[in-house]
Amino acid sequence: MVSAEKLFDDLLHAELEDQVTEVLSRHGVGGDDPSQWRPLGDIENHFGLVGNQQSSATAALVEKLINGVDALLIAACLREGIDPESMHAPRSMAEAAEKFFHVRNGRLEYLDAPERTELADNLHLIAVGEKARPSYLVIDRGEGQTPQSFPDTFLSLAKSNKENIHFVQGRYNTGGTGVLQFCGKRNNYELIVSRRQPGLRTKPGDRTWKDWGFTLVRRLRPRAGTGRKNSMYVYLAPGGNVPSFTARYLNLLPKLTKSGAPPKPYEDPLEWGSCVKLYEYEWKARSIATTEARYELERFLHTLCLPIRVTETRNYQAHYLSTTVSGGSVTVEDDREERSFTEPGFPADSGLNVPDVGKLPVWIVVYKPMGDGAKRRSPYGVCFTVSGQVHGQMPSDFISRRLGFGYLARDLLVSVDCTNMAPDVREDFFMASRDRLRDCDAYEKIEEELIGKLREHQGLREMNQRRREQQVRESTSDDEPARILQHLVQADPSLSQLLAPGSKIKKPFGPEGPERPYIGKRFPTYFRIANEPKGGLVKDCAINLRCRVEFETDAENDYFSRGESPGSFACVPDSGAPGNLWNGNMTATFHVPNGSKIGDAVPVRVEVTDETRVLPFVCDFTIRIQPPSQRPPAPPGPPRRPKGGGELGMPPIIEVFRDGWPAHDFDDHSGLQIVPNEETGFDVFLNMDNIFLLSELKREGDRGSQELIRYWFKYGLYLTALGLIYDNRRREQARAPQGEDDTEDNPKIDYFRLAGQVSSGIAAVIVPVIRRLAEGPKAAAQM
Repeated sequence: MVSAEKLFDDLLHAELEDQVTEVLSRHGVGGDDPSQWRPLGDIENHFGLVGNQQSSATAALVEKLINGVDALLIAACLREGIDPESMHAPRSMAEAAEKFFHVRNGRLEYLDAPERTELADNLHLIAVGEKARPSYLVIDRGEGQTPQSFPDTFLSLAKSNKENIHFVQGRYNTGGTGVLQFCGKRNNYELIVSRRQPGLRTKPGDRTWKDWGFTLVRRLRPRAGTGRKNSMYVYLAPGGNVPSFTARYLNLLPKLTKSGAPPKPYEDPLEWGSCVKLYEYEWKARSIATTEARYELERFLHTLCLPIRVTETRNYQAHYLSTTVSGGSVTVEDDREERSFTEPGFPADSGLNVPDVGKLPVWIVVYKPMGDGAKRRSPYGVCFTVSGQVHGQMPSDFISRRLGFGYLARDLLVSVDCTNMAPDVREDFFMASRDRLRDCDAYEKIEEELIGKLREHQGLREMNQRRREQQVRESTSDDEPARILQHLVQADPSLSQLLAPGSKIKKPFGPEGPERPYIGKRFPTYFRIANEPKGGLVKDCAINLRCRVEFETDAENDYFSRGESPGSFACVPDSGAPGNLWNGNMTATFHVPNGSKIGDAVPVRVEVTDETRVLPFVCDFTIRIQPPSQRPPAPPGPPRRPKGGGELGMPPIIEVFRDGWPAHDFDDHSGLQIVPNEETGFDVFLNMDNIFLLSELKREGDRGSQELIRYWFKYGLYLTALGLIYDNRRREQARAPQGEDDTEDNPKIDYFRLAGQVSSGIAAVIVPVIRRLAEGPKAAAQM
């Protein structure tokens, strides 16, 4: 093997997996000689640990970026002469960012864009290599590691390196390995290089503190004759030691150009810190020349205490080839005045107060739908975060099926902050991979509380209904579905089983009037109990239930959750949390204080304040404890529709054409989409520019025949979908009692989504089948 520095340089500038293999072979280290390669973590049977990390490339990449944030915070702590594991060290990431980087409250919303960009120079994500098979560099100017310490840091597994440091995210010493299986197709190459920041402490006797250390991690797959049943990751360590060399700096960072050409990779120096190169990384954000990568990262980074600089060095044409990622909350805050992609009134506050779990702040955003002035596809879903990083999500159909907000399913983001959740509860709630949730007692309690809180949110209910009204008004003729379906049911009464009880469909909405927007104050002038009686509010509450108290204010909807200058809500005794704050109204839920007895009258004081107030707003009321209620609470789920008479509820058929495809994820082959709603149970969106329908229309020259074909396609596909829904509902009810929660062995079926998926295949054949059947038995026999 030639010099270590030459080997490193060749590996750094190799951009493809095959090129790395060739470099290793050329330098004489291409085999799996144990004298040159050591098992990752010095554990041979580690694939069960490494292979059980993040399930998506973005989540795994975020772990690398968060490791960079950790390294920056630890380095700053050491520079201040503070032991990161001591009681003098910060107790959270936000506190560390404020103490060491002057980021107020650890929230980047307090910094303007140039300040965030300057700070982001400490942490970089850089795209290099080929367009079709990009590689990525993650570079930080943090503490760095000595070559001698590599086996105990970068290359260790399940060690307690950060266990006693409270202001970093890392805990289990495995999350950084999640990227490996997304690197390339065969060898999963990852290059690591680092140098210790001058002046920071090292282990006694470590004389490599001046040197750059580097290694390459690769995968050895099972192979006959080796005795290896599972894959194993190894790292380059000739003679058992990580290769090293001396250099004042390495050209690892990109250099920006003034001509508008892409930045040049490997041009600007890095004097210390760490760099990780992920070869041919399988990330969905293929181009980071635009804001695509930024928004993809924000799906997993709702808030950040330190920003990230993202740079594209490949040959893309774009207005911006370098951008700063500061977290989704900053992006929303920056859009507060322009409102280019968030709906009026949002973001908004809510909060959970879950017994035996704790108080969990909730941040709610509704983005504008694509094609309606929105500039991007925003993150959406119900997510659970710790220090701003997403650690798990509710199922994809939670918003539409469990909440009944089908028209918000692709645009609603609910972020539940679990940072202050008790450590033992958090261990049970989150998987160690930090991208999944465990189905445990805490999960069930949080889910029940969250469903109740979101379903009663006035702003969400209004927005869901408003969107439905708009789509149905624009796409539905007066009585066409009711008239045609009534005719079909009269011809074949068995079809009535597919339709829900209700009333005949009619044009359901009147003219759209101007909406008067609510304009809240950034710092409220009042916060009080709504309609408070003269003698004070007294709330009767069964000892086994909770009570609600209505408050009124003139605060903005995100007063309690915003990043910059938020308000605070305190309750004595500590039995309540802020609820849904929407357009001047808030409902807070209070549980019976611990130690209370039946007949007690417990005084409760709520104090609300912010940085502008000398004295808080004070609200006093009394909870009078009543005997336990014998009536069980209503099971969570979508809102129930009122029972109708003897008529049939006929969901509207809403026609969608090519220009409306993005809102429904339609393509050439899509058939239909079914969206739940409270009024008729669900609405049906039909793709009237389906490629098979257009082909059938093209064959027919007669206009009348074309109308007949559209009729066949429309109602044939519609009734087939209703049949699928009816049958799956019947099967589900036969398997489990009504209202029973999902279980791993008996999951509930999202039959709306299933019908939509199956409809693509049915759309391809529905018109030919109906035509043949209409032509009679002889024609049908020829099929």
